[in-house]
Amino acid sequence: MDPRFKVTYISSEKVEDIKSRIMSEMKDLAQKEGTHSENTEAQTMEPPSEKKTKRSLGSLLKTNPSPTPTASFMHLEQAVEAELNSYFFSPTIHSEADPLAWWKLHQVTYPKLTKLARKYLCIPAASSPSEMLFSTSGNVVTCQRTCLKPSKVNMLVFLAKNLP
Repeated sequence: MDPRFKVTYISSEKVEDIKSRIMSEMKDLAQKEGTHSENTEAQTMEPPSEKKTKRSLGSLLKTNPSPTPTASFMHLEQAVEAELNSYFFSPTIHSEADPLAWWKLHQVTYPKLTKLARKYLCIPAASSPSEMLFSTSGNVVTCQRTCLKPSKVNMLVFLAKNLP
């Protein structure tokens, strides 16, 4: 999902597997959005007017052609595949560039991939902050202070991390 590297450092055997997993996740995300948008559209429809209109028998029997579920799924699959292929064929960006800024700039071009990029690129690459917090907790709760209540430990750790 990082536009600086794409598949540069991935072995060629794993690229197809990764592409299929990305496509699967994009389809799932699009289907979830589709059901969510249908629910919100149904809720935002205006209530029927108070004045009832007469309807003819023909209008009651008239059916609107709706796409079959398999046809819409095939259309979705083709759209997802086209978006992913377009992303992989686009040039990589400079290694010092900000990937989140790139995704913000290209969110119109790659709408489904942008959502996945936000999901995966928000994860910190290092666990240093959590390790530092755990170390501070170990310094606060010593052998002599093992009877401290969790709320007091939380306050002491907060003060130890936030006071100069």
